Amino acid sequence: MMLLFTECFMTRTKLRTIFTVLSSSLLLLSSCSQQEEDLFLPTNDLSLTCIQSTWAGTRATMDNEGQGNFSEGDQIELRIAGEKKTATTSLEYTTGQWTPKLQRYEYGTGALTLSALFPLQTQNEENLQQRDIHIPVDQSSEENYSATDILFASTSIGITDASATLQFNHALHRININLKGSVPEDLVIEVKSIAGGQISLDNGTVTPDASDGYVWIKPFRKSDSVYSLIILPQDTKAFTSGEGLVRLTTGGKSASYTFNGNAETFNPGMQTTLNLTLKKEESNVDLEFSNQTYWVYGITVPSFPGKENLFSARPGRKDFEDGLWFRYANETMYPPLLLEEEYLTWKEGFGWFDCNKTFNYNGDRNMCWAAAASNLIHWWMAQNKKYIDAYDEKYGSEYEGVLRPEKYSKMTKENQEHSEVFNFFKFCFDDLGSWDTGGINWFINGDRQHLISCSWQEFHGFFSKVFSKDDVIAKETRDTSKETFNLWFKNAFRYNQAIGFAAYDFAGTNTKSHSMVIWGAEFDAEGNVAYVYFCDNNSAEDEPNHASLKRYKVVYDKSTIPELKGDYAYISLLDNIDGTPSPTRFRFTSLTLVDLRRDLWQKAFPDVK
Repeated sequence: MMLLFTECFMTRTKLRTIFTVLSSSLLLLSSCSQQEEDLFLPTNDLSLTCIQSTWAGTRATMDNEGQGNFSEGDQIELRIAGEKKTATTSLEYTTGQWTPKLQRYEYGTGALTLSALFPLQTQNEENLQQRDIHIPVDQSSEENYSATDILFASTSIGITDASATLQFNHALHRININLKGSVPEDLVIEVKSIAGGQISLDNGTVTPDASDGYVWIKPFRKSDSVYSLIILPQDTKAFTSGEGLVRLTTGGKSASYTFNGNAETFNPGMQTTLNLTLKKEESNVDLEFSNQTYWVYGITVPSFPGKENLFSARPGRKDFEDGLWFRYANETMYPPLLLEEEYLTWKEGFGWFDCNKTFNYNGDRNMCWAAAASNLIHWWMAQNKKYIDAYDEKYGSEYEGVLRPEKYSKMTKENQEHSEVFNFFKFCFDDLGSWDTGGINWFINGDRQHLISCSWQEFHGFFSKVFSKDDVIAKETRDTSKETFNLWFKNAFRYNQAIGFAAYDFAGTNTKSHSMVIWGAEFDAEGNVAYVYFCDNNSAEDEPNHASLKRYKVVYDKSTIPELKGDYAYISLLDNIDGTPSPTRFRFTSLTLVDLRRDLWQKAFPDVK
C-alpha cells in the first residue's frame, strides 16, 4: 500500500484510511507545579527549591497533565554566579534530596544568579558556557525519548536571600503525531530535524547547528496510534519543500509530509500536534485538503465554530465586538426569513484587511479592483515587513518625494478614508474599472499593464530597487473550471500566497465582474473548495462593523456560456435556514494569486532572517 501524507488545518474531521494532517497547532507547554524538593537546607546556608516539568511517557511519575518530579539518580548541572566566585557543580537526587550540599558563603554575601540544566550535557570545547546537544536519532525507546527532554531553569536572589526557587522549563520542542484509521503493523514513522546544537548555561538559549545536515528521527510510540518525539528549536522553512517534515513507510513504499503551517519556527517550550487520518491509496480524494480549513499565510483567526455554535444576533444590528463569529437570527423575523448570514468581524492583529469604498461611493464607485488590490498590498507589506525595513534603511520609503502609503485602520463612519493605499489608488486613477492584478504589480514594481487611466505615468513602483517590471508579484487566471479553480486555491495555501477574485454580477444586475478578496477556505470530503471567507468592498455602510468577513458557499455547475465545457465554480449564498440550497449564485470570472517573492527579497537582503 502506498501512503500519501500532507498537512492541513481543520474545523471538522471525517476519519479516513490514508494520511491527512487535520491540524497543526502550537501549544504552550504548561509548567509543572507538583511537589517542591529541597536541594539543601543547612542552617544559615543556601536553600534551593526545585520544580520540574516533564512530558508524558518519561520515567518520571506523571499525572494527566504530563507533569512529574525528579527520579532517584537524576543529575542536574547548577551554575552559581556571585561576587566572590562563579562555579558550576553537578547535583544528584538521592533519597529525596540533592547532593552534595551547597553553602552560600562560598559565593559571597551579594546577589546570586543561578541557572541549571537537566539532564547533564557535554561541555562545549570552544565555549565553557555552552553545552553540546546531540538528539538521539532513535527515540523509539522510552529511555532515549526521556533523555532528549532537556530542561532549563534560572533565577536571581538578593543580598539577604538565603533561599531560591528554580523552575525548570522545556528547552526544546515536541512534536506529537496522532493517527486515526487502520495503522499498518509495519508502519515506520520518521521526522526530519537538525540533530546537533548548543544550549547556553547562562540563559538556556538553544542554537541548532545545521553544518552536519538533517537526520531522520524515529519517534516514541506512546500507544497504538500516538507518537511523540523531541527536536531542537529551528526554522520550519526547511520542511516546507523537498523531503518535508515527516516520512512514513509501509510495505516498502514511503510517503512524505510537507509542513504547511503558519509557524515560521518550532519554538522552545512549545509543541506541534499533527493529527493524521489513514486512507487507502486507490481513493480519488485529495487527502491534503479533505475536510480541512485553510487561511491565507500570516492570518490568525478563531476557527469557524459551526453554525450551531454561532452567536445569533438580532437582524439589523450592525455593531459587534471585534473578532466575533456570529449569524443573523433571520428566523426570528416576522414573517421569518430563510436567508442564512454568517460573519467574522475584523480585529487588529488577525492579519487580514477589508478596504471598503466610501458610504456614498465618493469617487470610488467603480474602483472595486483598487480596493481589492489595496487589501492584498496591505497583506503583502505586513508579511514582508522585515524586508521592507531593510529596504527603507538602504533606499528610503519615498518615491520622488512621495511617502509610501501604508497605514490601515478599520473603517468607521467618521473615517471612511481608512486605507492610505486605497487613497493612493484613488488619487492616481480615475473612477473606472481595471484589474487588481495590475494594480498590485504597479504599486510594487511600476508595471502599468492592464491598467486604465493612470495619471502618474512615470511612477516606477515603491519597491523598484528590488523588483523590476518583469518580476511578477501578482498573477491572474480567468479559467475558473472546477479543476483549475481548486488547483489555484491549493497552490495559494501551499506556497503562502494571498487570493483575489472576481464574480459576475455580484454587485447587482449588469454590473459584470466585481473584484474582492478571499482570506480563507473550507474544503469538502473530496478535497474541493466548499466555502470561502471573503470581504466585499461594496455596501460598507450596511456591513457589520464596516469591516467583516462573509462566509459563502462554493458550488460547481455547468457554465451558462455554451463554449465552456465541464463544471465551473460559482459563489453562492449559504443554504437557507431550513437546509434547502439557495438558488442565488454568481460565477467566478477570475482568480488572482499574490506571492511574497521571498526569493527576490532574500537575494537583495541575505542578512535578513
